[in-house]
Amino acid sequence: MEFQGPSATDYANVNALNRAFLALLRRDGTARGCLRELREPLRDKLVGLTGVQADRLAGAPFLLMSFRERDDRFWEQAFADELRGDLFAVPPPAADDLVGLISAGLSFAWQLSKQNAYAARLICGASLHWCEQLTELTFMHLLSIAGRRDEIVALRGAADRDLWAKLLDSGTSREQQVRRAAHISALQSVLTQASLPAGRQWRTAACATRSPSLQIAEDDP
Repeated sequence: MEFQGPSATDYANVNALNRAFLALLRRDGTARGCLRELREPLRDKLVGLTGVQADRLAGAPFLLMSFRERDDRFWEQAFADELRGDLFAVPPPAADDLVGLISAGLSFAWQLSKQNAYAARLICGASLHWCEQLTELTFMHLLSIAGRRDEIVALRGAADRDLWAKLLDSGTSREQQVRRAAHISALQSVLTQASLPAGRQWRTAACATRSPSLQIAEDDP
């Protein structure tokens, strides 16, 4: 089966959203709350990028901001609240620029998921299930989620020190080939790395099981 990848227009939108995200991080202390999982030396380097470096980093072929696409519990609650029409939920205070960026980013992911779910998965590092759930929302419900939940946005792969060390070093290189290689390598990491909570659950389950382990018996002499 052949899949249609993101178009040039899709990548142009990704670039524009990444530039807006990086610019917001540099000027807005509230928005920098999404960097809490990023280690301090890397956090300082990200916030301290020059305009030229930020433009280079923004050229990565995926969204640098995440909408917690793999946090099933968060999205199950968000979807349930919107479909029930929770009119009494009080939206948290958030800067207008942050809400605007969340609305723009989610709207892009929503539209792309409707048109080409495969491209949306590449750009957002999301599962097909998340894309399908997103498209079930009306546009107004989507904007309601964006306006009510400022905690929805995070730095993609913030806990992955190697990922961001690469992006902030080679990913901002003045050499185009070096920069592109770093971006493609980072994309591969984003798409293939398993979520840490799931890994912990598997390890915990393996330690807790009472099933006998497989052993190789030695032949009696």
